[in-house]
Amino acid sequence: MIEERKVWTPGDLPLDRWNRFASTEIDAVHQHMVHAFCPHDLSTEGGVPPIAFRHNQATLRSSTFNATDYGLPYGRVAVSIPPAEHCFLVQFVLSGQAQFGHQGRTFVLRPGQMSVLSPHEPIRQITDAGCRHFTVKLDRSHLEKLLNEDFGHRTRPLIFAPDPIAIDGLAGSFAQFVRAVVEDMDDGDSGFVHPRAIGTTEEMLGRLLLTSVPHNYSHDYAMEPRNVATPYYVRRAEELIRERYHEQLTLSDLITASGVSGRSLHFGFRRFRDDSPMGYLKRYRLERARAMLREVQGSGVTVTEVALANGFLHPSKFSQDYARRFGELPSFTLKKAHGA
Repeated sequence: MIEERKVWTPGDLPLDRWNRFASTEIDAVHQHMVHAFCPHDLSTEGGVPPIAFRHNQATLRSSTFNATDYGLPYGRVAVSIPPAEHCFLVQFVLSGQAQFGHQGRTFVLRPGQMSVLSPHEPIRQITDAGCRHFTVKLDRSHLEKLLNEDFGHRTRPLIFAPDPIAIDGLAGSFAQFVRAVVEDMDDGDSGFVHPRAIGTTEEMLGRLLLTSVPHNYSHDYAMEPRNVATPYYVRRAEELIRERYHEQLTLSDLITASGVSGRSLHFGFRRFRDDSPMGYLKRYRLERARAMLREVQGSGVTVTEVALANGFLHPSKFSQDYARRFGELPSFTLKKAHGA
């Protein structure tokens, strides 16, 4: 287990610049937290302790970072959450401790640990006096979309094991990325939330979580990359390329065939084919053209005819791309095929 200082340094709540709500009234706190998270019941245990509640929150797209302190000098706050259905809650304790009941388990979460609560079953949380905690709220549909991009459509819902795990190794990578984003946002203008980067930031959060915390699909992520099946949407685009490479295919054609967004298709090709979709199409055409040039001995076929037959409308551009890839002009390949 690593020390708390390796996650967040002691001091005030993270996201101090992003304070969303503060109150000493428990009913007002309850109403605010229902709006910020989801419907739930809230009660106090050990009398009616005074509170000095603070909630700091920063938002990406569908995800939020939440730092919470009930400011309890004594007593406890109990929260009962019905199945939320729409979000996963990644829990950290910054100081003190919190008790949880989830998926038939009861456990205590302390600094240096994290737990992921799934949306399919109720949650019981008891916050002790002196406890400050941090929650990353991740949209369920976003995580399941990333899972499907990696391994195709899955019929079983994604469910994480809620048991506390030490924040080291892979889990440490997730926690350190969260901390980096949060501290950057606290410092002021953050590149992580720039309109051009915010989607990548949120995707990185999801992918790090999927690869670092045990869940019912962890065995897929544990496989060596060479053994991981190519996602269905990449295969669909490849099938279209093989069938119609000689036609004037567009990126829109490949996206339509794949059944996913352009961004997802681009990510899949980069990960599994080390190329963009259109780059892969060009590479496939060039390979076909090279094979054709080698097969046309004595047929009188020209380089221009080979270029057009493989979807290249501009022979001069074809020759440049061919030379860049194979280190020789297509005319030289053709001459070698003729035995010259």
